Amino acid sequence: MCFIYIFGALAITSGVFSQEDATTALPEVREVFVAVGSSVKIPCADGEGKGVEWRFNSSVLVSSPVLSIQNTSLKDRGSYTCHQPNGNLIQTVSLNVGYPPSSPNVHCWSPSYPKRAICSWTLTPDPILPTHYITTYRSFSEPLSSARQCQKWAEGDRQCVLEDLEIFAREPSLLNITAVNALGSTTYVWPFIFEQIVKPDPPVNASVMVMPGRKLSVQWAPPPTWPDPVNFLLKYTVRFHWGKPETARTLGPYESNKMVLSGLVAGRTYYIQISAKDFLDDGRSSDWSAPIQATIPIN
Repeated sequence: MCFIYIFGALAITSGVFSQEDATTALPEVREVFVAVGSSVKIPCADGEGKGVEWRFNSSVLVSSPVLSIQNTSLKDRGSYTCHQPNGNLIQTVSLNVGYPPSSPNVHCWSPSYPKRAICSWTLTPDPILPTHYITTYRSFSEPLSSARQCQKWAEGDRQCVLEDLEIFAREPSLLNITAVNALGSTTYVWPFIFEQIVKPDPPVNASVMVMPGRKLSVQWAPPPTWPDPVNFLLKYTVRFHWGKPETARTLGPYESNKMVLSGLVAGRTYYIQISAKDFLDDGRSSDWSAPIQATIPIN
């Protein structure tokens, strides 16, 4: 069993809280971090005498200068206060319960090839505690000193953007993610080939028009996140069904952004979706676009 004894010197002081019109400062709040399942002992500062008591949510827990919690769980999180026999506040302790970072599960994809890629990650279990992520990337043969920062939108984000990756490289790039919180840290290195993580966003502006002869003309536009559809071509697959997903049929690939469905049945409503993929067949297909629909007239 892990047993943690919190001395004043080990507590992390988050600050002194005071009001502008106060003449004396309120007691400091100590931040204490404990892993789920651990046990912890927290002494009350200047509370060695008899009658000292600990409270949690205004309810008395124990009359003792030391607060002891066995096998901590998430329900133990919160603010604990110790008081003198006359009820005066001696100290407030904020107990933070969570997990040290585990090795992240990484997922990378490039909806904007060859300009950039996006990587995201999850941790199981979730640390719950505030966790800082240091993310860098470099080519396999480059020294550590050449690593570049993977840009996050905000601190604590579990997603970042990689730019200026080498295309058609003979060796992988390395993404390095280090997760750090008050209970520990972990580092994970994920190798990848840029072309293998290509995944366009779905095509946009899909439309359908009924044509004579029980036909449907379908058009769409490449995803706006694909930066250069002229030099880095996309190919498209069309999926359609008539009311039940099990009736779905897939046609393609098509090099242009339009096609005609023929041989359709009068009176049926058809639901159509389009998917995009790199023309050289690198990476994966996009998700399907939102469905559009059209009904073949009976007459």
